[in-house]
Amino acid sequence: MTEPFLQPISWTEASEQQLVAATRAALANAGIARIARFPSDAWRFINFLSMFGTPLRYYGDEVGTHPADAAIWRIKYDIAGAKRGDAHAVDGPLSVHSSQSLRMPRPRYFSMLMVNSGWQDRPAGENGESVLVRWSDAFKLMRMQMPTEYDALVDQLLKPVPFPGTNETRSVAYRLDSADHEFDLGIRLKGDLLEFLRPTAASHRAVHALECLASATRTVAHVVPLASGDLVLMDNDRWGHGREAVVGHVMREGKPLINPRELWSVTLG
Repeated sequence: MTEPFLQPISWTEASEQQLVAATRAALANAGIARIARFPSDAWRFINFLSMFGTPLRYYGDEVGTHPADAAIWRIKYDIAGAKRGDAHAVDGPLSVHSSQSLRMPRPRYFSMLMVNSGWQDRPAGENGESVLVRWSDAFKLMRMQMPTEYDALVDQLLKPVPFPGTNETRSVAYRLDSADHEFDLGIRLKGDLLEFLRPTAASHRAVHALECLASATRTVAHVVPLASGDLVLMDNDRWGHGREAVVGHVMREGKPLINPRELWSVTLG
């Protein structure tokens, strides 16, 4: 059963003014909003998101993969792209992460629009279901499971560590000026950060803290099969996102049959 805060607002049953107001209310209440039956139109997508912030290119340099707008990334399986390891073109699962985790200042929101949910006839966990995590839920669970170790774990997450793809260091967790409670911490997390740090575990005690956070994240995650036309807008400080496994293609009569699954993502400053 879908959590109440993930019940969708219907795009077809509201005026733009009502839709924006309902989305703002959902973001203020839960840090996340879900809209159903949103049209697969790049202009409408960007125009709607612009009510909440500025659509960003990837760190201001690379442009998105959608020809209509440089801020839109098309997440769609492609055989050649998958062989190159392009993040937007691979199959398989994607671990929970933040959008543009290295960017300073932190992007305020992240959004995704499921244009085509693709094949949905596989066993659960193999249909590209979205994985959504409210970081405060993970911290609450860590405190409950590891009460004597909790403060030290948080302290490690607040200390800078090297991130892949840069010579700079960043802290995984950071204090929020708008925090509502002690568990309300911001998180910047690259999907490959833990594997990147593991060889240096002896010098970076944050590895253990990250492993504890990852374990709690798996427990509190919401696995949501988004339907075509579902739009999700989330607080990029307070929510992480990922994906269950997805089958990119199957062979039929000696030729590859490509999964039509396609998702558009945009980060907002």
